[in-house]
Amino acid sequence: MSVLGAVIAGAVGKQVVTKLGKYAASEITLQWRYREDVLDLGEKMKDLEAVLLDADDKSRRVGEGGRLYQQWLTKLKRVSYDVEDMIDELDANELIKKSQSKVNLWISRNNQLLQRKTMPHKMKKVMKKIDAIKEEGRMVLNLVPQEARGEGSRNSETFAANWNGCGMKTGMVGRDMEKEKIISLLLTSEANQDISIIPVVGLGGIGKTTLVESVLTEKRVSVFDASIWINVSEQFDLHKIASAILRRMMDGTINHDNCDLQQVLKKELAKRRYLIVLDDLWEEDGNNLERLKEMLQHGRKGSRIIVTTRNLGVVQQLRTGFLANQRKICPVPESDIIDLGVLEPGDCWELIKQRTFGPDDDHNGLEEIGKQIAECGGLPLVANALGQGMSEIRTVGAWKDIRDTKFDLGLREVYQKKTLERLMLSYCYMKLEFKMCFTYLAAFPKGFVMDKNRLIQQWNALGYIYPGYDGQRCINYLLGMSFLRIPGTASVGPRPLHYKSPPELVMHDLVHDLASIIVADDFVVLDATNRTSWKIARYSRHAQLINFKNDPKVFKYISRK
Repeated sequence: MSVLGAVIAGAVGKQVVTKLGKYAASEITLQWRYREDVLDLGEKMKDLEAVLLDADDKSRRVGEGGRLYQQWLTKLKRVSYDVEDMIDELDANELIKKSQSKVNLWISRNNQLLQRKTMPHKMKKVMKKIDAIKEEGRMVLNLVPQEARGEGSRNSETFAANWNGCGMKTGMVGRDMEKEKIISLLLTSEANQDISIIPVVGLGGIGKTTLVESVLTEKRVSVFDASIWINVSEQFDLHKIASAILRRMMDGTINHDNCDLQQVLKKELAKRRYLIVLDDLWEEDGNNLERLKEMLQHGRKGSRIIVTTRNLGVVQQLRTGFLANQRKICPVPESDIIDLGVLEPGDCWELIKQRTFGPDDDHNGLEEIGKQIAECGGLPLVANALGQGMSEIRTVGAWKDIRDTKFDLGLREVYQKKTLERLMLSYCYMKLEFKMCFTYLAAFPKGFVMDKNRLIQQWNALGYIYPGYDGQRCINYLLGMSFLRIPGTASVGPRPLHYKSPPELVMHDLVHDLASIIVADDFVVLDATNRTSWKIARYSRHAQLINFKNDPKVFKYISRK
């Protein structure tokens, strides 16, 4: 067992304790034959919940000592899932009994008889597991109850006051020179004879998207007939890109086959001097990129395309091909490429301060430690995430823990391994009430555009939040950490490709990687075209279905363990 199986244990345990309390207090439990057992389960789980913080803190120790606590937390997570499954079974059977027709009443009675035979055994088995885990924690690991970490003064009301609907009211730090250079490239009269591509290159999380967003807010660049934002992500689909552009320009639904789509797009682009942002472009295939340029070449002279990418190879491919050689549509000279480097520690500290302190807050005793934490690799994504977490625990001891905690996720040859380990640190200090909501986002593909209201409904259905709980509070928290963001004016993804209110949300690719790592043992991807790759673990809780095409028999293909 590794740290990856343990980091979510606290959130799972807390969720199950809350669920037990809710069900024990509900009217439906009055009809259970097992109500006393459920109440007893709740008390036992509360005892384990009391020592969660101690186990969580000690699990971050380096070496064998930390691994012992990680193993204990993983055991707790698994028994918590067993308890949750048992509650769901009891709850489901009661609901079935209430809704059962008289014709099928005998089936219901048979199910009840079966449950009466099997449920006591399940209860006894789970109780035995919980007692063993509790005893190990007390006698072997010396776990003791801890109070919840002290929180900062930035409550939800303070957070809301710093929210402008698109992000925190924090200024972009350390990128003024790059911003002015992009604006100059957009407006220069020398480039008005062709269509220029302005590449913005840099590591994931370094602030490429934020930089371009800040450029588009400037009135100086409002000279274009159309400004269109496309989130491309890893799945390059020319048809979806064309559809997204048309939806934005025509402000409505379009219905054209592939051939018609190209003709309509050509006609619409020819009317306009456009500015198109292709955010997070990964495609390196020269032929596909040439087709992309062919599609976009029909704009009026002086049109601009901004491309954000992690890979300089994408820019090199854009520089090749017939259209580039003819200077009809090509990247700006190499000297004008926006190549973003990491921020200085002082700039990262400025970002952390913006999220951690209010204008009248006292920094005394924390600033020196904060500056040491700000040496986080120079990535704004990491600084923002750490800053949000630090705002909740503004004590010297807690900040020293953040400074001194190091993670080794055991990843090998993974892109931006150090960045993921730093992001894991911010996850560990996230509020428990938000952890399950965050890790659930791994169920969506990269680049997927999530509807805020549907997402909150799904959290509710899964028991991560409860009716009456303000799901927007969780959304705002994740936005504040930069774990979620509101996309630009159009997006490429399975959701509708046109930005509409209420706001839609996307995850940063690196943050998606983090969520996927955390729930690796609890989550499975099932591709109908490659069933030999299916690896369904005993405690898998979520599945992403690919290429099933609404097959109603899909669940019959999944073996029970």
